[in-house]
Amino acid sequence: MNRSGWLSTAAAALVAFYLGKTLGPAQIGFPDPDEARTADEMESEVAQALAEPRAFVRASALIRLFEGLTNENVSGAAHAVDSQASENDPVDLQMFLTAWTQLDPVAAMREVQGSTIQSRRELGLRVVMREWAASGDTLAAGNYFDTLTDPDQRRVVAGPLVRGWALSGDSPGALALARRLFEVHPRWDVIDGLVRGILHAQGADSALRMARALDPQIDPQKGGEFAQKVILTTLDLAGRDDPKAAAAVYEEFAGAAAPPAWLAPSLGPLAVQIGHLNPAAAAEWLLPMPEGPERSRALMEVMGAWADRDFDAAWAWFEKKCPTASDPKSELSPTESDLLAGLLRRMARIRPADAARWSIRLRPESNRIETFRRVAYFWSATDARSAGEWISTLDLSPTQLAQVREAAEWRRTRLDGSASEEQ
Repeated sequence: MNRSGWLSTAAAALVAFYLGKTLGPAQIGFPDPDEARTADEMESEVAQALAEPRAFVRASALIRLFEGLTNENVSGAAHAVDSQASENDPVDLQMFLTAWTQLDPVAAMREVQGSTIQSRRELGLRVVMREWAASGDTLAAGNYFDTLTDPDQRRVVAGPLVRGWALSGDSPGALALARRLFEVHPRWDVIDGLVRGILHAQGADSALRMARALDPQIDPQKGGEFAQKVILTTLDLAGRDDPKAAAAVYEEFAGAAAPPAWLAPSLGPLAVQIGHLNPAAAAEWLLPMPEGPERSRALMEVMGAWADRDFDAAWAWFEKKCPTASDPKSELSPTESDLLAGLLRRMARIRPADAARWSIRLRPESNRIETFRRVAYFWSATDARSAGEWISTLDLSPTQLAQVREAAEWRRTRLDGSASEEQ
């Protein structure tokens, strides 16, 4: 490009820059929260802020305005928010309701109870009840809950009430309330609200301490089921923040013998959380556990995730832990088979021919058929003939063999379709 061409390009860019500035969103002046506003003024300014397309700017303006809410002007803000219901981001409604709850929770609650839009009504009920209890006025929030006669509204706000109670710092009171509500309606989400509230207000240590103090072995009619569900939920949620501490609590409840059946759902998620930090540590933690379906699934999941992150490191660990597995004539133990099944998920994608040789040694309970299907799917994309010959050697039932061939055919069909589209 010659000099005049460069100059023309630069001039066009400069014009586009200034034109863009004139056409783009105008700068917004953030309102003064200390300025006294009438209901009409509040309505006008909230409506203007809601029209701002940039979420961060809109939120900043709304927060400043809502800091200036009074009993005299809150009706204007409410009208502005309600009049743009079809356009609003749910976050806008939440910000307004949290501010209104600090001012007058009863009025805010009555307003959302009367909303004709179910999604806004349920969102509003949850927000107001949670914020009301979290503000410290737990008894008033609880008393209002007791006045509700609509069963759907009671169901919606039960969990937020417990969560807000925990957020206020009164975890013993929140635990007692959750237990009382659970005994009446076991399907309400009060346990999730309890644990999330304690985690938010006091951290994973406090949540795990609460779980550890519960007795899951008592008569289910006297709270055993409640205790078990609280423990499971705590291990799941607190395990995301501190998987090592959650694993220690799991071991306490599991005991030296086989873990109780109710505790089984926690094993896999905990192992996965440990694996996010240290996959080798997660696998090592699982190895001493009693054999069973939950342990098998956890081992496969941990090794599969590790292989996706660093296949060579995961495979080296497997060879070190299972030295006899490299002998093609040896029969794999259940543990070796589970570990290998996890690794083959990745190997099937990157080295399907090698994965085919290893996969035939898997035990049936280690996702054997699913691994065959995965190998067939990826191998058929690079060497359909070899993949087909390998499939024909598999000692499977007609139904299982059809499943493996279906995976290979599906892959080839997708490749043929892609080629057709390119042509």
